[in-house]
Amino acid sequence: MIALPVMIEGLPSQIEVERYALNLKTSFHISLVCVGKIIEKHNISIPDFEEKVVKDFFEFGKANNVFLKHYRDEFRFVAHNERRTVVVMCEVVNLSGFFDLLNKKYDLDLEYPPTHVTLYTLQPDAGIFLTDSFDIQNFTKVIEAPEDVKKAFGL
Repeated sequence: MIALPVMIEGLPSQIEVERYALNLKTSFHISLVCVGKIIEKHNISIPDFEEKVVKDFFEFGKANNVFLKHYRDEFRFVAHNERRTVVVMCEVVNLSGFFDLLNKKYDLDLEYPPTHVTLYTLQPDAGIFLTDSFDIQNFTKVIEAPEDVKKAFGL
């Protein structure tokens, strides 16, 4: 997985959503390219695909600054199997260009990922992969975040 670490301060240590007490993660990141999940979901059999994508991202990043633009006022409760999380959606600059490159170079039809940061989890630091619109539609629902959570994001 290729990820962008982020710092978020001022969040409460625990929140309750859907009757679940969820705990603040110990660190935060934006999953930019979940290569393993892409291989799995799209049955990609290109030899050394994961290593190639990491190299492609490194090269792409030299010419294109990939960075967090802003957090959206969109919080989602995520449920998949036994896991439960809360995420905040965000916008990442230039990531769509990288997915365009992957699609063209490897003749794929990958979606731009739903960029987000997992904030709270039921199981300690155990997130849930959200890699495309199918995951968003089937595993998440928009929630109203507690005011102290929104305040931490200036929302």
